[in-house]
Order: sequence, then C-alpha cells, then structure tokens
Amino acid sequence: MKISVIIPAYNEERAIGNCLKSIRENKYEDYDIIVVDAYSNDGTVEIAEKYADKVISVRTNSPGPARNVGVKNSNAEIVAFTDADTIVAPDWLERIADDFSNKEIVAVGGILRPKHPRLIDKIMFKINSDLWYRFTALFGFYQLPTPNCAYRRDIFLKAGGFNERLSMLEDTELSLRIKKYGRVIIDKNLWVLNSTRRFKQEGYLRIFLRYLRAYINLFLKKDINLRHFDTIRH
Repeated sequence: MKISVIIPAYNEERAIGNCLKSIRENKYEDYDIIVVDAYSNDGTVEIAEKYADKVISVRTNSPGPARNVGVKNSNAEIVAFTDADTIVAPDWLERIADDFSNKEIVAVGGILRPKHPRLIDKIMFKINSDLWYRFTALFGFYQLPTPNCAYRRDIFLKAGGFNERLSMLEDTELSLRIKKYGRVIIDKNLWVLNSTRRFKQEGYLRIFLRYLRAYINLFLKKDINLRHFDTIRH
C-alpha cells in the first residue's frame, strides 16, 4: 500500500533536512513525501526540494490547514503525518503499513520520544507522550499526535480532516471524531524523536497551562485560535 508522508513547515531550515533524511532512510518502498510550506522566509523550501516529492506553499498560521492541503494533494491509500523538527524511526513506514494491514483499522498513533533530551525531557515525554496516550485510549479517548500518526486517506476525507478553526489539539479532536468510522489504535512500538525546543523555550509549566486552556475550550466546543506556528522561535 502506498503511504504519503505529509509535513507542514515554517522556517525550518535547521531541522527539516534531518527529518526528510530519516524518512528516506526507511526501507519501505511505496511512499512519497509532501511538504506543505507556510511561505517560509529562510531556506526551508530549497532544502525540502532536495528530498520531497512535492513541495506546496500555502498561507496559513497553523499546521492543521497545511496538513489538509497535503492530503488533498496525495493519491496514497494511507496518509502519515510528522513534523519538520522530528526524526522518524528506521522502521516507521514499515510499522505503519503493518498496522494498516488490518482492514478494520482506520487510524494509528504512536508515541513521542525526546530528541537531544535532558533528564526532565525523558521523564515528561514518557508520562505525557507515551503512558498518557495509552492510558486514555483504554477509555476510548484517543490522542494521535501529529508528529506520529497515520490515517486511511478516504476515511480522513470522509471525516472532514483536521478542524481548521483549531490551531491546537486539532489532532486530538480528529482522533475522537474519526473513531466512529472504524478501529483506532495506539501502537507503542511506533515511535519518533520529537524536538524539545518549545519546552526549553517556554518551560513545561507554561505549556501545560496553555494546553489545559485549550482542552477546556475543546470540550466547550470553542475555537482555539492561537497562531501556533508563532509559538516556536525558529
């Protein structure tokens, strides 16, 4: 089965090359890479063009709409998502394909491990981006993180894709909405190395409070309209 890897990017010249190289180092053969760039003003596009099959430019302040554009420009059966500052595992694509060999499964999420970690990063990632995902999934509360998730493309489109009114938690919102179409799983062996830069810039407490406010707004069905690309100093 063909997999399209979709990566939103904005001013990621320092990180995107390593991300794309890690995907190309996977041995799975039937895939392509689509980078959706939010009009970066650095060398992101030039670097992406060396590795990606398609580089598309869109004007957006958040990654959700960029990911939706990537899906619409894909002809693959499976659409997988990661971030420009992320390194995927050597068997990442193979594991995704293996998970979707079960026809009942419509969406798969994995876990996040910290890239260049401090001790605090190792502890917080293990709790928040591994154990928490697996624990809430036991109760049907799925959280498929966009640095490490994949969907059947036809089901993704049928469900309406990522909610473009949300600049945060659009991945959780879609994870909850899509489960009515079939089986959703968290694969503990599907992992990526995710950047710790936002935690180093803002601190875990400030990010926790921002996400807490976003969760409350999500459950109250309010829009979340932060300029999420701008929360990272690139």
